[in-house]
Amino acid sequence: MDLLELIEEAKNSRQQAQSKLVNLFWADIKGYIFSLVKEDDAAEELTVETFTKILQKLSLYNSDFDFKTWLISVAHNSTIDYLRKKSKDRGVHTDEYPDLEDTGPSPEQLFINRQNLEALEHKLESLPGNYRKLVQLRYLEGKKLNDIVEKTGLSLANVKVSLMRAKKLLVEMQETKKLKD
Repeated sequence: MDLLELIEEAKNSRQQAQSKLVNLFWADIKGYIFSLVKEDDAAEELTVETFTKILQKLSLYNSDFDFKTWLISVAHNSTIDYLRKKSKDRGVHTDEYPDLEDTGPSPEQLFINRQNLEALEHKLESLPGNYRKLVQLRYLEGKKLNDIVEKTGLSLANVKVSLMRAKKLLVEMQETKKLKD
């Protein structure tokens, strides 16, 4: 099967084709993202996020253009968004004001973080068991993808795709909740 056929199969939500696409381009996309962020955990997380976007927007891909170039542009945009957000989250640059030190989160921020964690745990209960376990291992326990593969016995491709689907379900749950409110 050539690449265009594989893309068409993936567009039709064929899980095996989607997994093949992810596996085929994972190293290239992660390598590109790592070259920008210089942090392995962030690069891995952004790669998962990028492939989630790619699989959701696959119908927008125009076969007149090189597929890998399209993937890189999605990865680039995701990474730039991450870097902008990271820069904005830092707020005041302490190197400009050396007398200011980061004293950690305020009591209010700790309370908000605890509420967010409780909300996430509640949403996790709504996920199917296999997704819930993977999300807990990855995001709550901070396990690397290879550790999850070892622990669960699943293939790396299966773990990656399942995490992407779990994140998509969590986003859909959040959007549904907003519509109800």
